[in-house]
Amino acid sequence: MAARPSAPPSPQARRQAQLQALQAALAARDAISMQRLMGQWVHRHGVSSLDALATELFAAEPEGWAWWQNAAQQSVPVQSSPPEPIHVDPVSAPVPQSKVQTLAPLRRIEPQLPRATRPAPAPSHPALVQLRSWLPDQESRRAA
Repeated sequence: MAARPSAPPSPQARRQAQLQALQAALAARDAISMQRLMGQWVHRHGVSSLDALATELFAAEPEGWAWWQNAAQQSVPVQSSPPEPIHVDPVSAPVPQSKVQTLAPLRRIEPQLPRATRPAPAPSHPALVQLRSWLPDQESRRAA
């Protein structure tokens, strides 16, 4: 027997789960998770909710919140630093003419629209409505 899909969590339950994840990241002093979770919080609840969040996190984990404030002021890098760029002197390194490519004019790329998963609704022109009235309805087709 297949299990019924459960109802999606309520907004309050999702908020509580996010808050618990933030508290766990604070307790673990995980700067990368904190930055990711704070970004999700702002995306879902808005920048104006950060003050209330800070108050809640400070009340739950004061030492962790102090650590996060210090780490945020030092702007913890999420990714490693980019590689050093390679500088080539164009005068000392000539490029053979066979390797030089001319740039093609830029073309506008049209966005790919998703394909419809169901047909579009039928037009509601009065003549079509009259024609459709002659068609058997769903119930009479099922009975046959």
